[in-house]
Amino acid sequence: MADLDRRRKFIVNTVYWALVVGIVFLVIKYLLGLIWPFFLAFIFSWCLTPIVRWLTVKCHIRHGIAAAICLLLFFGIVGGLLLLLIFNVVSWAQTLVTWLPTFYSDTVEPMLKDATVWIEDFVARLDPEAADVVTATFSDIISSAGTAVSSFSVRAVAAVTGWVAKVPGKLLSTLICIIATVFMTVDFHRMTAFILRQLSQRTRLVVVKAKETFFDVLGRYGKSYGIIMAITFVELSIGLLILRQEKALLLALIIAFFDILPVIGAGLFLIPWALASLLSGSLAKGLGLLALYIVITVIRQFLEPRVVGHQVGLHPLVTLIAMLVGTRLFGGIGLLGLPIACAIMKSLDDTGVIHILRKESDEQIVPVSAGPADLQEKN
Repeated sequence: MADLDRRRKFIVNTVYWALVVGIVFLVIKYLLGLIWPFFLAFIFSWCLTPIVRWLTVKCHIRHGIAAAICLLLFFGIVGGLLLLLIFNVVSWAQTLVTWLPTFYSDTVEPMLKDATVWIEDFVARLDPEAADVVTATFSDIISSAGTAVSSFSVRAVAAVTGWVAKVPGKLLSTLICIIATVFMTVDFHRMTAFILRQLSQRTRLVVVKAKETFFDVLGRYGKSYGIIMAITFVELSIGLLILRQEKALLLALIIAFFDILPVIGAGLFLIPWALASLLSGSLAKGLGLLALYIVITVIRQFLEPRVVGHQVGLHPLVTLIAMLVGTRLFGGIGLLGLPIACAIMKSLDDTGVIHILRKESDEQIVPVSAGPADLQEKN
């Protein structure tokens, strides 16, 4: 009977947590896409509230005026940075679209033709009948490469045009986010107090502790990626100095910074750079950049779960699984968000706020090698 009760309890708990995980997944996956302006507004207000409080208490500025100052500075800085980023991206895309066909016709195509002539002469010495086949094959390759470059330029222009067409809709969502941020920042304390009053005392305790744990985990998370960024910077500096690249330290710092950001990575810089070097005839530099990229990727894939897991208190395997699952389900946000969520849940469980994981003190430990008789004896 006791064994049946344990099984029934296990099934109930499993179904309960499966439903919780499923609801959270659906909310994040679908509902968040609809309410993201308000979600971002809440995050912005959450970050600005301590500054508003400091201006109100330390500088004796009225709450409304302090909130207005913070909002103007925040959106002024963020808006300026976004405009600068958009301008640079559009300028870079325009330059790429106009430069790529010229680069192909002036550099790549002559190299391919010279290589074709050399291969034709080599094959003709071995088998004269195969020379015609080689000539036809390489002619098709050169023609296909030219078509691919032209179609890439057309697709790039179409992509930029499609992105520009979506700007009005994004501007409306951005305007809603700004207005919501203003309202939330001005009445943040009353809004959060109202929400907490609607929760039970137990749930309120979990929310408050989760908030405290979130900032602690976020700080340790930032420290872990600072360590990874420093290691990547050292690797890049050594590699670029060996390749005798000018301004190697500055380039290493820029690439290491973008390598930390989700989705982007060092490959966005090193792989095109390596291909351009190979196509321009710098064989040693191109191969060196590819080797550098492989070394950085392998070392990061090995170190990231260990460093992040050590800082946030998770086992490296758990961190690796959370990063992989988070990336597959939610993209770049999941890469960072799911390990943080796991670390928060573990911290709350360790402090006794919630009870999810069984500990050694919860029950007697049964050895792995124990048989059925041993289990009955334990029961």
